[in-house]
Amino acid sequence: MIVDNDTSPMRSARYLTEYLDATHVGFGYFDTRGVVRDCNEAIADLLHTTTDQLLGLAVRALAGSDGAGPFTFDDPAVARTFDTSRVYRNVVVGFVFAEHPRRWLSVDSYPVVENGRVRGVVATFTDVTAQRTDERMLRLLAEVTRTVPVAPDEDAALQSVVDTLCAVGEFPVAWVSRATPEGAVVTHRAGVVDYLDGLSFEAPAHAPIWMGPTLRALREERPVGVDSVLHDPDFAPWRDRAMHFGIESFLALPLALGRRRATLTVAAHDKFAFPPPIEDELRALVAEIELLVAHTRTRAELEHSLRGTVSAMVRLTEIRDPYTAGHQARVSALSRRLAERLNWCAGDIDAVASAAALHDVGKIAIPSEILGRPGPLSALEFEAVARHAELGAEIVEEASLSPVFVDVARHHHERLDGSGYPDHLVDGAISPFARLVAVADVVEAMVHHRPYRPAWTLGDAREELRHGAGVRYDAEVVDACIALIDEGFTFALARPSGVPIRGLTSDSGTA
Repeated sequence: MIVDNDTSPMRSARYLTEYLDATHVGFGYFDTRGVVRDCNEAIADLLHTTTDQLLGLAVRALAGSDGAGPFTFDDPAVARTFDTSRVYRNVVVGFVFAEHPRRWLSVDSYPVVENGRVRGVVATFTDVTAQRTDERMLRLLAEVTRTVPVAPDEDAALQSVVDTLCAVGEFPVAWVSRATPEGAVVTHRAGVVDYLDGLSFEAPAHAPIWMGPTLRALREERPVGVDSVLHDPDFAPWRDRAMHFGIESFLALPLALGRRRATLTVAAHDKFAFPPPIEDELRALVAEIELLVAHTRTRAELEHSLRGTVSAMVRLTEIRDPYTAGHQARVSALSRRLAERLNWCAGDIDAVASAAALHDVGKIAIPSEILGRPGPLSALEFEAVARHAELGAEIVEEASLSPVFVDVARHHHERLDGSGYPDHLVDGAISPFARLVAVADVVEAMVHHRPYRPAWTLGDAREELRHGAGVRYDAEVVDACIALIDEGFTFALARPSGVPIRGLTSDSGTA
């Protein structure tokens, strides 16, 4: 509410006029017909016009002949104020201009009321384009850095990139193209992918300029944009198709994928959607994507190498002692089922199953005549067999496998009450991975024949687990195992887990 107060300089007409002329905030006064009756220079600058052109115009006249003017009388803030006599603040509106990028303005509108009736509306317009752009790019970067590093391979990482550009970056279509001798091939795409169907990405020898932004970015190894498909003569061959899908502009950016040349192309519904600030942000994003994809590729190559190492060690165990190899495969299969039953994350499930596949690898150093002894072992022989836990931990550590492998190999014979070996750990000192494999190891050992005793039934194993739950074995893992047995689990139906592609190169967390 404005009151007369001649004693306050802030309220004087002279100081108010000076403020309106100096501020970057646009002010406009609209009468009940929507005609601009007063405005300052700032609003004219924001709308790419002059105060003389604005004054006396009805707001509808600002729409322009092509319907893409700055705003209409249906502007939500101004219209709501006329309809409700209420104040509206921070109504963000996108303004589209014929030859300029979209600008986002935050609109506040205030009714001018006389005798209980709205006589006009005063509206302020603040440019929030930079803020909105920064927020959008930060969301985009955050999502890319969240999803790409956990992708299992390069293809999944690149698909995650284009999916994120469309879902979070609000681009209608995005794609990755790789260079070929003839031009390029689209390898990953998202959004309105129908736009890409049937398009040729071959480079014509007779008219190289007519290659479109994707091929030009590949050939020239620099960003190539199309500000307006309607007015860019070089885009003529694809103009009708782009306009059919409501696409007005493009930006293609070189993308380095190792030694292979590629491009990342994004499209927008607006003309002039990629001014220098947006292009700079996207170029920085591409640089980050290149690093993240390279990390994914390196990790995948390392995991492939580790899979080979684990497979070779499993094969060595099998040659040395076929029984031990079969035992480890069955323990691995049950460990995976238990971890899934306990709702562990995918990385931990893979890690514990892989570690279980080598938990007895230390037995390759134990004389076979002791391992196959039909009668009870002497104290000295038992001590030799018990050494397999320490030896196994040393072997997998020397092979540079994940700490999970070392932990499981060393501690799968530990018991909660401290009666296990080799370190006599108690309760919380035993990791969740070793606790789980301990249960799987005991169950497999009980239900399969040993030289010194016949096999138990799954029912007998079930009762042994129940008696040991919370004393020797983790109660939660025991409950999961008993539930699997009750549901009909048998080792005959369980397949060995093999060597997964995740969980081998880092110290997985607890489930």
